[in-house]
Amino acid sequence: MTILLLRQPSPDPLPVPAQLAGHAVHCQDCATLPALLQSLRQARESQPAWVLIETGAAEPAQWAAHGRELCAALEALPAPYIEMAANDDDGLDAHLHPLHAPVARVVCSSGREDACRLSLAIAARRLQTVAGSV
Repeated sequence: MTILLLRQPSPDPLPVPAQLAGHAVHCQDCATLPALLQSLRQARESQPAWVLIETGAAEPAQWAAHGRELCAALEALPAPYIEMAANDDDGLDAHLHPLHAPVARVVCSSGREDACRLSLAIAARRLQTVAGSV
């Protein structure tokens, strides 16, 4: 199984381990809401164990144009997800109000790296809990 990290592209990519709790970590850059939508749709087919989503700022027109499809894609995710946002206004829930809410929403004022590290730690802990109960 894999952990899918959907992140904002950056000249300084987030430091991500190759594996987490015995699962491969795959990263995809999503610079736009349509790119995020496409990655979420692909996740239905790839069946990751977890999805970590780093959201970014988007214009209201983008949310209006892609919000309904993004919400449907979140609802159809085959795995739990964690959302990382720079602030409360950038979060998916603030714009979409999905029924399939994130397991955790990480808003880290100290930066992307801390948000990613915390999100990976949450996913690792949950994966270890599941492995320990088998």
